[in-house]
Amino acid sequence: MKTLHITNGDGAAEIIKESTITGDVLPWRDPMHHGPFPAGLKLQELSRIRTKYLAGPDMDLTDVERGFRLRDSHLQAAPDYDQVVLWFENDLLDQLQILQILDWFSDADLGATTLELICIDNFPGIDDFRGIGQLDAVQMASLYTERRHVSVETLAVAKLGWAAFRNDDPQHLLEFTTRDLGDLIFLKKALLRHFEEYPNTGTGLSRTERQLMLLAKDKSCDPVELFIQNMNFETALYIGDWTTYSTLGFLCEASLMKCQPGPFWHPPHTKEQRQTFREQRLDLTDLGKRILIGELNAFGIVNRDLWLGGVHLRSNQPHWAWDPDASQLIMRTA
Repeated sequence: MKTLHITNGDGAAEIIKESTITGDVLPWRDPMHHGPFPAGLKLQELSRIRTKYLAGPDMDLTDVERGFRLRDSHLQAAPDYDQVVLWFENDLLDQLQILQILDWFSDADLGATTLELICIDNFPGIDDFRGIGQLDAVQMASLYTERRHVSVETLAVAKLGWAAFRNDDPQHLLEFTTRDLGDLIFLKKALLRHFEEYPNTGTGLSRTERQLMLLAKDKSCDPVELFIQNMNFETALYIGDWTTYSTLGFLCEASLMKCQPGPFWHPPHTKEQRQTFREQRLDLTDLGKRILIGELNAFGIVNRDLWLGGVHLRSNQPHWAWDPDASQLIMRTA
């Protein structure tokens, strides 16, 4: 049987290749919990937008573009396989990847190709389960019998969810979480974590920003230490080092944190830079401390210009904020 395996990144992909599981492996490398996903665009058009966003000012645009092009062409070849198996876990990153992939399959003519899903939130013997990238080849292979057929109903739910995630009004996505999500049993909790990356109505900080500031409240920390410790705040790990360092840079630019020696830079591109990168020390500023204890909020202090799915948040315009107590989105005026 000719099989295509699609999974959440290179780590899991390499484990599948090392296991007894046969077939081709396609890693889905896009960190979809941040950056633009505007509505109304097909896969290739979205890939061009993601290419520009992820390449940023430092990476080779051609290399990033090639990666997306190869990924998309491999996905389009899925109907040439007898079987497609998706390997994912419960966190926000993976759940968003599942939505995008299943949305594509909902419109594809698969013919006799079967579509199956493996998605877990724990593994026997691993107390602090963070993801399938923790497994060895034998453990990974044991999951193969856990795969389940992706039904027409599941494809329909995923299609609705993907459209809601890309809508410029996040109320659509919040309403989506109140639906019966069927076999996508981890999706609601993951999406509620997504809303916590909106500015909090009380503090003006996202959950990740507040967590990083709490870690630097009482002592100087290096950026790698902050990245590792921030993972302990998450029940389902999804945020990577690139996003964490970008958040630290944002907090420094907003004068809520300070870096010695400054300015803060990230991330290291060579082995030689890594030690220098770790020699940076980050502390809260007095302004950051006042926000953290509730004397001030970050609205009017930080200058946001970011995307969460299809929603573009800009501080100088009316923008959405998240009320965690009411689990509601509130529109704030600029």
